[in-house]
Amino acid sequence: MKVILSGATGFIGGNVLKRLLAVPSITLIVALSRRPLQTSDPKLKVVIHKDFLKYDDETLAQLQGAQACIWCLGKATSGKEVHMDYTMAAANAFEDKLLGHLGGGRKLKFVYLSGALAEKDQDKTVWLLGGARKLRGEVENKVLAIQTQHPDHWQSFVARPAYVTVGEPILRFVMPGSYIPVEELAAALVDTAVNGSETERLENVDLRRRGRAALATKS
Repeated sequence: MKVILSGATGFIGGNVLKRLLAVPSITLIVALSRRPLQTSDPKLKVVIHKDFLKYDDETLAQLQGAQACIWCLGKATSGKEVHMDYTMAAANAFEDKLLGHLGGGRKLKFVYLSGALAEKDQDKTVWLLGGARKLRGEVENKVLAIQTQHPDHWQSFVARPAYVTVGEPILRFVMPGSYIPVEELAAALVDTAVNGSETERLENVDLRRRGRAALATKS
């Protein structure tokens, strides 16, 4: 299985890359990155991509045949260009140029990494970090809308993790539902890219459950 990954140089994306490399059914990972990666593995192909607003034919040719994309670009403090413009430029380019190369009734699974506080209701008044939360929610809505246009060839999934940690935090007993270890999140994202999900929005509890189950298996 061929998978596209963005954000591989980041905290979460880097862990997603490690998980992708560890899953036997993943045969090729195409990482879109502005700079080379330190990881060297025959399963990994790094495509140096300087402008995430544009996808030329040469770049798209290297992505053809991918059955999934895990979009981890940006961080919580990134602005509209990273969260909205980069994400939708990629999704629209893949929708336009990659679906015709799948064949066999296969679908492209687009897994978008959002956050637990993202607000999908654009008419709702949100006082705390309202602009940023509604922006992420708007991106979620747009990503999910693509599958309604191409139900036979495209699946959208939105991951909404809470606070992402390295391992188990000291206060895990008093904040059991408000965090997720990065290893579990990475495993959940990869598992969704490979197997899909019955729900299009995966909340923190869903991601923890899926991540733990994936890590407990050897494949």
